[in-house]
Amino acid sequence: MAGAVTSKSFSGHWAHLNGLRTITATHADLVRSLLTVGYPSRRAAIRVVGPWRERMLVAMATGYLDSALNTTPYFRNLEQSEKVGVSFLLGEAFTHWFAQQHMQIQFLVHVAGLSSCNWVSPTNPLPPKAGALPPALKSRPDFIGIRPRQRHVFESKGRIRAPSAASIGKALGQVSTLHSINGRAPTTRCASFFMLKSSGTEGLVVDPPSAQDGLGVVFDDYEALARAYAFFLDRPIDGFSDDVTAGYVGREIEEGVFFGIDKEILSVVSERPSEARSRRRRVREILARLEERSEEFSGRRDTNVSPGIDGTILVDRRSPPVRPRRRK
Repeated sequence: MAGAVTSKSFSGHWAHLNGLRTITATHADLVRSLLTVGYPSRRAAIRVVGPWRERMLVAMATGYLDSALNTTPYFRNLEQSEKVGVSFLLGEAFTHWFAQQHMQIQFLVHVAGLSSCNWVSPTNPLPPKAGALPPALKSRPDFIGIRPRQRHVFESKGRIRAPSAASIGKALGQVSTLHSINGRAPTTRCASFFMLKSSGTEGLVVDPPSAQDGLGVVFDDYEALARAYAFFLDRPIDGFSDDVTAGYVGREIEEGVFFGIDKEILSVVSERPSEARSRRRRVREILARLEERSEEFSGRRDTNVSPGIDGTILVDRRSPPVRPRRRK
């Protein structure tokens, strides 16, 4: 089985998320998510890890999880410290998948490293919430989710075992700290856990109730979107190939594996306005176009094709692996 994700404590418009859902993510979905979240830019990844990082992420998704998203013997034979690193990255990928697939959130962005990011500390200590432990000083959630007229907060945890009550409380405390995003209250605050198991991946996503006071964050929305598209904007766009699939451009990141972006979306995001008002207008335009074309993007989905509601696509044209026959 592919595993399931449990969502709880969502309210209002988001109450429909509560309950149990089968995890329908594919290898292509996870590779696309791994390439989208994580390092702030491709340049940073190459500087820290090396130019082979993209191939490593492809190998990670397809080598450590089988097609049913059960962990493989390769994963189970890793040392504990190696499992922690792999689980962390795959946990982020599953969180990105959940946000796009079930919440229609186009972007998850690490805003902490943005040049425009500024954290506004509360004048009074934060009151703990139901089920949430008081967060550590300077604690910051992982992601800000961006969709039209809404902003969301995510803390992502990848694990190999079910989280303890203390672990859940700590994560709830981290997302509970943030009560203002560019002057507005977050729509949801999601503590996200994904557990990699031999019997199938399991997920838990919790949206805790809000409190009175808390931390605020201010950043440039256009800079956040530019970070989300950093894979494509960190290099001259005239060097991309149109071999990805019709209507998209990008490049081959592994033999037979292509990562691309819709040509129309690329033409909009690649123009970088200098004035703040123009940047805000450009963000609204990008989000509106993505929302209008969401069905068109999702219609390209196939077993080895993962289209994102952010206009990106992962195409895996490799032949399926041949499993060795068991000896009688």
